Amino acid sequence: MAERRPNPVMRIAFLLAMGALSLSAVEMAMRYRNWPPAVISGWRVSEVGGPVNQLGWRGHPWQPHRPGDFIVVLTGRAECAACPPDETLDLVLERALRQYNPDARVVTLSSRGYSQDQELLALHEYFAHDRADLVVTWASIADDVPGNMFRTVQTGSGEPRLKPTFAFQNDDIRGPTEGIGQPVYRLKLTTWLRPLFIDLDRNWSRTLPAAEPGSAAAPPGIETREPVDGGLREQRTPWAIWLTPRPARVKYGIDLTHALLLHMRELAILHGARFMVLLTPPDTHAQGPVALKHGGRWFVADPAMRDAAVVEVTDGLDTITLPRDDSQPNAVAGEQNIMARLAGVLSQHNLLVSAALTRPRH
Repeated sequence: MAERRPNPVMRIAFLLAMGALSLSAVEMAMRYRNWPPAVISGWRVSEVGGPVNQLGWRGHPWQPHRPGDFIVVLTGRAECAACPPDETLDLVLERALRQYNPDARVVTLSSRGYSQDQELLALHEYFAHDRADLVVTWASIADDVPGNMFRTVQTGSGEPRLKPTFAFQNDDIRGPTEGIGQPVYRLKLTTWLRPLFIDLDRNWSRTLPAAEPGSAAAPPGIETREPVDGGLREQRTPWAIWLTPRPARVKYGIDLTHALLLHMRELAILHGARFMVLLTPPDTHAQGPVALKHGGRWFVADPAMRDAAVVEVTDGLDTITLPRDDSQPNAVAGEQNIMARLAGVLSQHNLLVSAALTRPRH
């Protein structure tokens, strides 16, 4: 009688099944011990401390809103890490607004390092809990464009922080990768093995258009500056929107940022609020093109490209531009001064009246 040989297919299936059971047992043991800790995407309050509102962002908790209250939601550069607890930007703006509308209330939804990706998610969360009459986002286009493109962002002197990120495809946003405060991975095994095999930031960067590599020699006849901050070779720097000719990656970031702002406006309008973009001129001054060197490569930066990027990002949106007041003694006073001036501009343009009261009746 011939010897019966084991079926190789059955042997492989058995080995795979045993491997799957072993991995499942390891995963269950890791979950039971809650190890390793989950990799969390996004954040609410940074390291600055101070008052925190109901949703976890820096700012004072708001009282239950009355029907007649005029509610302003402030996003963007609204954290003011150095502001004293009794002089945070929400309080400064609220006090200034009440000179024109005594029923004004201000809510802040922002943290250091935020760009429009997390601001849009924060706005979604806010409107699930409360209403608004006006949404103002204090944009910093030079920071926001690269900030929206990548999976991580630098918020201080420590390691870059992982955040929810959107992609720009077919003239609209796709995503996000996850929500604020949500884990990136569903499996503990993936979390454990991530440092060995997975670089989320690098993998995401590969999906972006190619970065401009720069040139080996400095362009003739142009003022040179070196060194500058890192990130030029990846277009991961506020200088990115200055670069000429415009890199494909920067164009992608401009389109993504514009689309995110449009979604913020649509969300505000859907909930009966107006939407405004607050702009302030950049700190960096240049009268003409300059050549920047980083990592042995040269890049040409032109303020005209920066100005064009601001126009493209805010195309079709209502904007308020407030020049900086150089008479202010420090950065904190400067930001607070901008809030006070913002209140005056909103009043001049009759924007402190509920949108519901100014809509034409049919």
